[in-house]
Amino acid sequence: MKRVTEIWLIAFGLICAGIGVAHLLFGTSTIIGGGSVNATIDSDMRFYALLFAACGLTFVWCAVDIAERGRVANILGAIFFAGGLARLLAWAVTGQPNWFYVLMIPVELVIPLVNWALIRQVSDARRDDTARANVDA
Repeated sequence: MKRVTEIWLIAFGLICAGIGVAHLLFGTSTIIGGGSVNATIDSDMRFYALLFAACGLTFVWCAVDIAERGRVANILGAIFFAGGLARLLAWAVTGQPNWFYVLMIPVELVIPLVNWALIRQVSDARRDDTARANVDA
């Protein structure tokens, strides 16, 4: 299960990083259903895009040593989950977004839970291995 978790987190992290870099480099043209915005909104979006790319790369960093860095990945997952809740808030305040972003809400709410479950299995297995090693010693 450890290898599956590592591969999944690397893929997830690289996808997030790629999306962030695309938004950073190409601006609002990468927003499905978006339109033209003023310079302030464009600046804000590119700023947050870089943070999203960094978040993705941090997931990759966590995957390399998931047994030790699982807590960091779970904190990032909680932030990602909060982002899904922020989409719900935006919908409530300003109305329904483009269909694509409506579909992203459950994805953004479920992926962190899947990540948490996978990381927990890896962490539990590591604890079990450590306990067995201590008994055998």
